[in-house]
Amino acid sequence: MRLLGFVAVVFFSGGIIGTAHAVPSFTDLNATTPEALVSDLLASNSGITVNSVLYNGANIASGLFTNGNSSNIGFDRGVALTTGAVGSLATDANVNNVALGNPILENFNGGFPTTNASTMTIEFTPIGNQITFSYVFASREYPDFVNSFFNDVFVFLVNGQNRALVPSTTTPVGINTVNCGDTFGNDPSNCDLFRDNRNGDISDLDLGGFTQVFDLVADVTPGVINTLVLSIGDTFDPFFDSAVFLESGTFRSCGLGQPACDNGGPPPGEVPEPGMIGLLGLGAVAVVTLRRRQSRRP
Repeated sequence: MRLLGFVAVVFFSGGIIGTAHAVPSFTDLNATTPEALVSDLLASNSGITVNSVLYNGANIASGLFTNGNSSNIGFDRGVALTTGAVGSLATDANVNNVALGNPILENFNGGFPTTNASTMTIEFTPIGNQITFSYVFASREYPDFVNSFFNDVFVFLVNGQNRALVPSTTTPVGINTVNCGDTFGNDPSNCDLFRDNRNGDISDLDLGGFTQVFDLVADVTPGVINTLVLSIGDTFDPFFDSAVFLESGTFRSCGLGQPACDNGGPPPGEVPEPGMIGLLGLGAVAVVTLRRRQSRRP
């Protein structure tokens, strides 16, 4: 098990200085509300009116965090949605929170069933014709299950279209699309957008890797109610947790008199294909299930 408070030793002329990571402070939904999570996401003068918020999932799976820079999440404060428990991310990200899956996610993982899903649905009215916010995806499935079909799945659906995309592309963000290869470094994808944590080198969170900070940019219809669905789930089994971290104060409307969305989203109107991975046979499922169970920590 990774040691909490991993010490990195830095050599300077004249001495050795030890530095240590720390872990964020998490507050799950047993101690806060879904409305508070959305309020935390909203930028000052966001140009967005929130009409309703609905959360489905385990209360322990999602919440607020502070001190994120201590574990190199990419920003210091925000909201976390996970497939396990926010309180266990620093010790063992392998929690079955017994939440149900989200059938919507099956459109994006090759049709496999999901479990332990956390889903927040936000109805909102924007002033401008686009929205944006910043986020990081991370998973304990890195790097062991890179380039497999057995990956946890997440989506950010804006009026039904997935806008969690690799920057300046229409490729959905996921374990197979942002990585530095598998355990042996084979077949990397967008490695420049990935941060490897397999040895706990950058973070004390029990997650094998993180994306860089990405910006969602999506078209919306101004002046009427739009829908944003943030959802993440385990694929097929409850092993090895994943998380999405959303940066506090970055959810805002842009365009039509609002500040521009200048953070590198896809061209307006372009929509990615919903399915990332084709269906594979049940024999392959059985093989990988056995591998995953054998890979679990005691």
